[in-house]
Amino acid sequence: MKRLLALVIAGTVLVLGLLGCASPAQGPPPPASHWLQSPVDTPLGRLAQVHQVPAGRSGFRPLLQAAPAMNTRLALIAEAQAGIDLQTYHLADDVTGHEILRALRDAARRGVRVRLLIDDFHTVGMTDLLLGLAAEPDVELRLYNPFTAGRDSQALRLALMVGDFSQLNRRMHNKLLVADGRAAVFGGRNLSDAYFMRDEAANFFDFDLLGIGQVAADLSDSFDRYWNSPYAVPLQALAGDSMDAGPRRASFDLLTSEVAALASLVAADTQAAVTELAVLPLVMADAKVYSDSTEKTGGGVGSLGGGRPLPVGALVRGARERIVVVSPYFLPSAVGVKLLRDARSRGVDVQVLTSSLTDTDEPLVSLAYGRQRHDYLRAGLRLFELSSDRYKDERQARQSLGGSVARLHAKVGLIDDHLLLVGSMNIDPRSAHTNTELAVAIDSAELVRAVQNHFQPTVSRVAHEVRLATDGQQLVWVHVDEQGVEQTQAEPSLPVLRLLGLWLVSLFVSDDLL
Repeated sequence: MKRLLALVIAGTVLVLGLLGCASPAQGPPPPASHWLQSPVDTPLGRLAQVHQVPAGRSGFRPLLQAAPAMNTRLALIAEAQAGIDLQTYHLADDVTGHEILRALRDAARRGVRVRLLIDDFHTVGMTDLLLGLAAEPDVELRLYNPFTAGRDSQALRLALMVGDFSQLNRRMHNKLLVADGRAAVFGGRNLSDAYFMRDEAANFFDFDLLGIGQVAADLSDSFDRYWNSPYAVPLQALAGDSMDAGPRRASFDLLTSEVAALASLVAADTQAAVTELAVLPLVMADAKVYSDSTEKTGGGVGSLGGGRPLPVGALVRGARERIVVVSPYFLPSAVGVKLLRDARSRGVDVQVLTSSLTDTDEPLVSLAYGRQRHDYLRAGLRLFELSSDRYKDERQARQSLGGSVARLHAKVGLIDDHLLLVGSMNIDPRSAHTNTELAVAIDSAELVRAVQNHFQPTVSRVAHEVRLATDGQQLVWVHVDEQGVEQTQAEPSLPVLRLLGLWLVSLFVSDDLL
C-alpha cells in the first residue's frame, strides 16, 4: 500500500494542523546537461536502419510479459555507447534494483555517461547503495523532490511530511529508460521485484513498450526537463560521503553481491535480448510524447518547466466507436465522468479494467471507487475488476505467480481502432493534480490490435464484470465459466475488521488526495 502511509499522514496534518518546511536542498544548482546520441554506426544507432524506421517516425514493440520487459532494459543498457538516461518513481533495494544498478555501473565503466533520476519517496535506507553507484566517474545520480533529512530514517521522513505535506506529497511518477538517444522503454513498471514476477507476496500485471527512432529523442527531451529542474538534486548534496571513491565502489559490490551469483544467467538472457532487438519485428507509427511540467511539483500549472500534459478531454471527445481504459486506480473527476457519459451518449462503447478491493495495493482508492460504481454504471460504463483468484486459475499465470497475489498496474488506453496511450498516468486525482506523469500517444491500428488481443482475453478469463442488477440498485459480479456460461455472484469482499479500519482511515482523507 504505497500511498496509504502518505494518506494517513495527510489526515494527521489535517487533524493536528502542524506546520513546517522541507524544500529541496539549497545551494547553487548543479550544471545542466543534455542527452547524448550515439553515431549511426553503433549497435543502437543501427537499429533504426535495420528495422527501416523512417526519419521522424518510430518503431514499437509491446513488452507484454515480465521477463522480456526486464531483459530488454538490460539489453539497451548493455548496448549503449554514448549515454543512458533512466528516470523512475521507484527503484528498489532488491534483486531487480540491484541488477539494474550493476548494469548501469558496468556501462559507466565502459565509458558510457549514466544519468539516473529517482523520485526520493522510496529511497529510505538506500544511501550507501546509491552512493556506491555515484562513486563511478561517469555516473550522475539525482533525487527528485528530495527529503532534506531522513536519508536512513523513515520516522524522520514522516515528521518532514507532516511538516510540509503539500510539497513532499508531490512525487515524480514518470518512468522511462533511454539508451544513446536511439531506443527507449516506457510504460508502467517500476524497478522492483514485484513488477517482474519475482516477489513472493504480490506481483503486478503491467505493460511497457520498446520504442526506436523519433520517440526516443522526444523522451530524451522530456528527461532533460526533469533532470535540469530545481527539484532534481545531486545525491551528494543531500548525503555527505566521508568514504573515498575506491572503498565506496567496493561497498557497492558487496551490497549487490547476490546479483553477482546470477551473473551468468543474467548475461545469457541479456545477450538473447540483444539479438532480439535487431531480429524481432517492430510496428511503425507516429507518436507524441506528453509529460507534465516540473512546475506541477511546486503546485503550479504553468509551462515554464516545459512539457505538455496529455489532452485527455480532447482525446475522449474525439472517440467515435470505443474507449478502453486499463488503470489500477480508477477515480475520475466529475469532469472526467461527464466526458465519458457524453461519449456513451454518442454511442461510444466505454470499458474499464481496474483493481478489485480484495486485490488492490491501494485499498483507499478502491474504497472510494466502490462508492462511485453506481454512478459509473448509470453513465453507461462497463466495469471489469481483476480477480487474483481467477488469474491463478490460468495454468501459465499460476506458474509465474506461485503463491503470490496478482495485482493490476498497467496504464493503457485504447481509442477507436487506431490510438494507443501508454505511460505512467492513472485515472485518479493524484495523477491529475499531484504527481508528475508521462504518456505517449501512438497512432497505429496494428499496435491497438496487438494490445487488444493481449488484454481482451485476459479480461474475459481473469476479471469479473460489475453490473447493475435488474432492480437498478444492487450490484452483481459476473464472469464466464469454462463452458462459456455467465456466472453471477456477490462482491468479493475483505474481512470486516479490515474494511472497518479502512473506513476509519478514509474519514481523514478526502478523495482529492487519492
